[in-house]
Amino acid sequence: MPDEDELEKLREQKRKEAQQQDHQQQEKEQREQISQLASKFLTNEAQSRLANIKAADPNKASAIETQIVKLGRTGQVNEISDGQLKDILRSVQKEKDKNESNIKFRR
Repeated sequence: MPDEDELEKLREQKRKEAQQQDHQQQEKEQREQISQLASKFLTNEAQSRLANIKAADPNKASAIETQIVKLGRTGQVNEISDGQLKDILRSVQKEKDKNESNIKFRR
């Protein structure tokens, strides 16, 4: 029969798991809201391209959606075409390349 210390440890573990699940659920809802907001600023072609990007690289798609929402909220864009989405994709890729270290080994 478990003693009080073991019961308390189990309770604490359950609390932590519940908090973690809540946090994951909140993050998921926030990503969905950003995705919905971003789609309001995209043409059909751009939405299709973004869906393809999301299937291939969800993290990159999330970064692009965040950037689109920022542009839309500041009033810099009303509607983003496929060509404009390509430009945003290039800028996100440049940022990513800039942040990655460039280590080369010489032999």
